[in-house]
Order: sequence, then C-alpha cells, then structure tokens
Amino acid sequence: MEQLLQKNIDCIKVFNTPLANKLSSITDINKNIELNTNLSGQYNLLIEGKPVHSITDAQKEAKELLDKIVINEFTTIHCLYGLGLGYLPDEYIQNGKGCIIVFEPDIELLSFVLSVVDFTETFKTGRLFIVSDKKEFETVLSHLYRYKANVTFSFLDYYKLYHKADIDEFSKYLKRKVSIIDHNYNFQSRTIYSFFHHTLDKLSLKYENPLLTDYKDLYKDKPAIIVSAGPSLHKNIETIKKYQKHALIFCVGTALRTLIENGITPDFVNVIESNNTKIHYDVPHRENMIFIAEPFTESSYLSMGFKKVLTTSSLETDSSRWFLETAGKELVNFETKGTVAYQAIFSAYSLGCNPIILIGQDLAYTDGQCYCKGSKFDGLKCVFDDESKKYKIIVDNYDKFKTAYCSAIEEEYDDNYLQDVVQKRLEELNNNVCSVKGQDGNLLPTDSIYSLFIEYIEDFSRRYKDKRILVNASVGGAMIDGFEVLPLDKAINKYAKNELDKAALTNTDKFANSFDYSVIITNLSKELNILKSIIPELSKGLNLVQSLQKELRNSRIYTSKARSLSERIISIYLHITNDFMLKNNAVKMLALEQYNEINFLMRQRKSIDSLESAQNYIELYHTYFSVVLLKTHTAVWFLDSAVKELKERHESCCTKS
Repeated sequence: MEQLLQKNIDCIKVFNTPLANKLSSITDINKNIELNTNLSGQYNLLIEGKPVHSITDAQKEAKELLDKIVINEFTTIHCLYGLGLGYLPDEYIQNGKGCIIVFEPDIELLSFVLSVVDFTETFKTGRLFIVSDKKEFETVLSHLYRYKANVTFSFLDYYKLYHKADIDEFSKYLKRKVSIIDHNYNFQSRTIYSFFHHTLDKLSLKYENPLLTDYKDLYKDKPAIIVSAGPSLHKNIETIKKYQKHALIFCVGTALRTLIENGITPDFVNVIESNNTKIHYDVPHRENMIFIAEPFTESSYLSMGFKKVLTTSSLETDSSRWFLETAGKELVNFETKGTVAYQAIFSAYSLGCNPIILIGQDLAYTDGQCYCKGSKFDGLKCVFDDESKKYKIIVDNYDKFKTAYCSAIEEEYDDNYLQDVVQKRLEELNNNVCSVKGQDGNLLPTDSIYSLFIEYIEDFSRRYKDKRILVNASVGGAMIDGFEVLPLDKAINKYAKNELDKAALTNTDKFANSFDYSVIITNLSKELNILKSIIPELSKGLNLVQSLQKELRNSRIYTSKARSLSERIISIYLHITNDFMLKNNAVKMLALEQYNEINFLMRQRKSIDSLESAQNYIELYHTYFSVVLLKTHTAVWFLDSAVKELKERHESCCTKS
C-alpha cells in the first residue's frame, strides 16, 4: 500500500506539489473508511458506513453522469467534486473529452484511496488533476483554462445526500471563479491590440511622465479617500467638501465633474479608459490636479494642462509590461484589474496612504440610481418591473444620456447610428443585471461586471488588510468583505482627524522622470526591426491563403495541391507563432486575437484533411494574415515616429548639456 501511495504521490507532485507534500505528511487515518463490494461485485467505498458509489452498479452511475454533460469537447474542463474510488474520473478519461479536475478536500480519504487504487496510468494521460483546496484548484484551473473553454461540474449522489451545503457552496464558488477567468480571457483577447495601439499613440511623450511606482510610500500613513461615481457620492458631497483637507483625494474620471461642480478639487484624477473620455475630465482647475494614467489611457490628457501626469504600469496588462520593458525598467507590481476604481485604490496603496476610504463605490444600483446624481450618466435608473418580476435599466432623460454616452463619437456619426449605440448599451445593461449581497444582508440589483469588481476589491483586502486600514464609506451599497463599513464623517473623525498640508504634499517638484532615452531608443529600434521582419512572412502567408481559396473554388475537392498549400500556410503560421509571437510581447499583442481563434479550432479539430476542414480553417487564416499584417504596418509607423521623436529630443538634451 505504501509503495502504491508513493507512486500516486509522485505523479501528483508533477502538477500539485502542495498536495503531494500534504499526503506525504499523513501518518495515521482516523476516519472510518473501508472497502466493500456492491451488488455487481464492484469495489465500493464506505465512509462512516455510508456507500460513496452506487450499491448496484458504480460504473453505470459514472456513465450516466457523463451522459448528462451537454458540452463534452477537447476544450472542456470537467470539475468533479469527490474522488471516491475513481470510477467517475476513469469514465470521463476513457469516454469523455477534455481535462478533469477532481476536488477532494478530505486529505485522509485521499490518502486511503491513493493507497489502494493505482492512478498512475490515468495520470500519464496528462488529463487528470487532483486538488484538495481552493488555492490548489485555482492554480490548476488557471493552468488549464484556454480561450472559449467550457467548464462542467459533476458529483455523485453520495455528496448530494451527505454534503449538500458543501456542494452548493462549491458550485457557487466555481461559477464565480470561471466567470472571472473567462471575463479576463475574453477581455484580453478583445482588447490586447487596442491597448497596444493606444500605448503606441504619442508614445514618445508618455516616456516624459514619471512612474508612480518610483515613489513607493511617499505618502506613508496619510489618509486617502477614493471617490467613485456610485449613488452614495451625491449623499456625501457636503461631507467631502467639509473635510477635503483631511485626506488626499483620488477621484475616478467619471466622478470628477460632480466634485468640481460642488467646489471640490481632488488631488489626483485616475483614468485608464482607452476610449476618448475627455468629456469627464475637461473641467476647470486641471492645473491643480495630478493625473494618473496607464500607458494605454487615451492620450488626449497629455495636452490638457494637468499639474503633473504620473504613469502606472499594471503588470497584468501586456501593453503596460511592454512599456516598462522597452524603457529598461524593473517590473514593479501594480494592478488595475481593468477597473479605474481599483487603479485608484492601488495608487493610494503604492504611495503608502493609510487609511484608504472608499466613497461612491456602491457597486450596486441603490435607491434606483445607477450612478451618482449630477454625474454624466445620472439619467440611468434601475427599477423593478412588476410584470416580469425583475429589475431593469431605463433612461429617464434619453437625450442627456445619449449625449454623455456618445460624446466621443457624436461628431462622426448620424443620429440613427448613435441611437443604435445607446439601444445596444441599454440591452447590454439589462442582460447583465444580477444581485449581490448588500451591507444589510439583503440582495441588491447590480451589473455582473460590478459583481466581479467586488471580487477584485475583496481580493485586495485579503492580501493587504494587514498593512492598511480599509474603510467602505459607501453606506447602503454592496458588501465588500474586509472593509469596515462606516459613514464618511465617522470614518474621517476616527482615522483622519487632522488637516494635511496638501500644497506641500502634492508639490510636483518631488516627481522626476527616471527614464533613460538612450535605452528606450535602443529597445524600440529592436522592436521595430522585429516587426519589420515579419511583414514579408505575413504577406507570403496571405498570398498562399488567397491561392488556396482559388484552388478550393475551382476544384471543389481537397486536392493534393490544396494539401500542399495548406501545409505551407501552416508552416508560416507556426514560424510566426513559435519564433516571434511566443518570444516577443509586441508580436503577441498584434496577433493574439486572431491566434486564439485558430488555436481554438486546432484544439477542436486537429488537422486539415478534407474540403470541409480546409474551409473551416481558410477563413480564419485569411483573417489572421490580413489583419495581423495591417496591425503590424500600423505599429511600425507608430514605433518609427516614436524613435525619431525620441532621438530628436535626446540629441536636443545632449546639445543643451
């Protein structure tokens, strides 16, 4: 038994070292666990005398569970609660597709089963993974998850009978976790090039701005208020105005106009939106505010006369990492999670602020309001529809909302197009309405994206609550675990009693640019050469795709010539992928969206071996080569301009010195 256990542990150690170590440390099994046989003569597992598998036919039970799975593809990840004697994972391995993650929280049970059942051949398939806690599960899930993956959840009747609460809790947890991962994957695939494109725009000017992370703990133990545009902001405007000298104020762009119109000038304005949202921060007193932006933030802010601009480069964003790498800078941890409020929170954290107080971070539609009264999107309301018995989003001032939402494009398109844009946005908002726990324990309507943001901010709390006092003054909004709920005036009287010398604290003389232009010019020139080198390959691939399209149209069968063309196309695609995309971040950002679509099809259908499969692939390859070629030409133009501008600036500085 010990030898078999060790063999299984050695296999587990390959993908889950923490679990292997736990299993190796077990010396005694105190639970009442034993083997028995069922009516079919199959081994059954008894826990405290209760059979885990069917008492009639364990294999049939496993087969019936697999048959219930609606989506069973090579891209599917099957999550199983409970290992039992392995009948269920065996069935999924032998007759199903995709990978299997078994979540078994009972370490003693795991040790017993791994001592009596040999899983080594199953582990060798590379499709079976066993975990014992959520941290291990998240590590394995993140490793396995791919673009457009599907996740299923199965469990034996035993767990439904005797561990229903655990099953229900894990089911909800799994849905949340998959939702977050899937959102991140899709968001990255859709936006990675857009972020890179916006990073490249006016790139040379962005290297003039200091990095916020160069000033770690600059405001150590100075209170910070993070102002967002949720409904509770309007209720607390007078309190913020009264105590605005008691804390450094970090304001997200959508809340800025509300503060300015009420006589409050924030110290910092946070904006990460890559679309043009200038309307939100085109306000008076910009010369008294420090603007905090990501490298991909739409670049109109660069010429708007802010007191200073600080750059944050979030490490979870490829374009921001690329920005740091080309500057030869250390990759210092900074996070945004794709939400400007989180960027503001992390800005305050990085600068050493303590406590960090949230206001307007309702993350729910409280009192029927979607946004703060007086904000640009004030016209959006959340009401309960008696007919459908559901909450829905309506607009009580259509023209005002259309002007606010379409401000960046209203000069480019006619009114019919703008109305379609607004209608699609309202449909999207209504499709995303869900519920979250409020601070009073009741459910509140909200947007599904906001529910993800709650997860992100709670994760921040779990990691940093020992280092900061965290307060949520957005009273009446969603519950954010880890934050003390306290009205704003009480939070200030408790944690920020004294006024600050804000003029001295935000004096911009202390912020200096630390970039080395010669390093940047050298690195950007290398990037430029790499991108120029793949243009002929992309052009060659596009020509071959067009030749294959012609051959398929003419022959209407998958000829040997078509096969030869397909092989050459795949060869060029793999060359660009393996020799450039997987080694260079810039090429990755140009090609990822199209690469994901081809890779997804490859995982579903391994080869091109017929007219049908060739037609499935050819459309994707045509899009890949044509779109990536266009993107690469655009990036080359931006980089070439940036290098020239930086050289001129560098030479000018050298001449003056």
